[in-house]
Amino acid sequence: MDLIYADENKDEIGILIDCSFDLAFGTDENDFTLTVAITDNCCSGGYWIYVEGTEYGGTIDDQKVDTEQKRIVYHGRTFQGILEKKVIEPDTGKDYLIVSGDANRVLENIIQKLDLMDVFAAKQEDAELDITNYQFERYTKGYQGICDMLNTIGAKLHIEWHDGKAILSALPISNYTDEELDSDHISFVIKKHFKAVNHLICLGKGNLKERQVIHLYMNGEGNVTKEQFYFGKDEIEEVYDYPNAESLEELEKYGIRRLKELNEKDDMQLNLNDSYSFDIGDIITASEIMTGITLTRVIKKKIVTIKKGILKVDYKVGEK
Repeated sequence: MDLIYADENKDEIGILIDCSFDLAFGTDENDFTLTVAITDNCCSGGYWIYVEGTEYGGTIDDQKVDTEQKRIVYHGRTFQGILEKKVIEPDTGKDYLIVSGDANRVLENIIQKLDLMDVFAAKQEDAELDITNYQFERYTKGYQGICDMLNTIGAKLHIEWHDGKAILSALPISNYTDEELDSDHISFVIKKHFKAVNHLICLGKGNLKERQVIHLYMNGEGNVTKEQFYFGKDEIEEVYDYPNAESLEELEKYGIRRLKELNEKDDMQLNLNDSYSFDIGDIITASEIMTGITLTRVIKKKIVTIKKGILKVDYKVGEK
């Protein structure tokens, strides 16, 4: 797999061979490091590193020279990180940014709004996935905001670098729950938690007895409800303090999100061979034969390494 480097104008210079390229993107990080021998210094700030036709790449933001280790480490934002470091704002005089239309055309408008036309473009063909009056959270980060928007229509963000631009498109989320992965065929690490917070006391605006309070509960099926399911020693409580909530509806919305986050303790890290390839947002099921532990989770993060042309991809997951 050719790891290409190009100058600030995206003019290709050559292929990096004797190097280590590590990048991660998804729920966090969204950055990369490129390590070369000090005698192989080849890049500078603003240069581009990428694998043509993939979502793997980004731009160099800083450079570190280590004379003791005799190496140079370049660090920068991935394509996802470039989006994440931009903010989706409401239009002037508006409370929220609300968008509608074919998903690819909406992506096109967001690229323009974020002033990223020199790096990104939307796929010319329509996605045939419609967005209707989606309301972005105020001042949300670009990458997360786009992913949240697409998730509401069962879609994911697809990125491919072609001819000097990262092409964005919306694709339906792939659900692999009927193709269960098992430990006889792949290697993975599963950490299963049997107890997590299942009662969240959400506190909104107001003082003392006038303060807004909502009680949210996690039931046995992993769904958030307003009816208590666990009692006594099995009830695990926590307080969510959100005094800036504009309404009870907003307090409930963010409370549900927080309770789901607190239940994302089950962890799965997959080490897959080349026969498997997943995108951020895809849904998978994995089972360990000896313990019988089975988890169905959403791909939340990809960790990619390229060393001497060899690609390795690990995945981390979270709740839907």
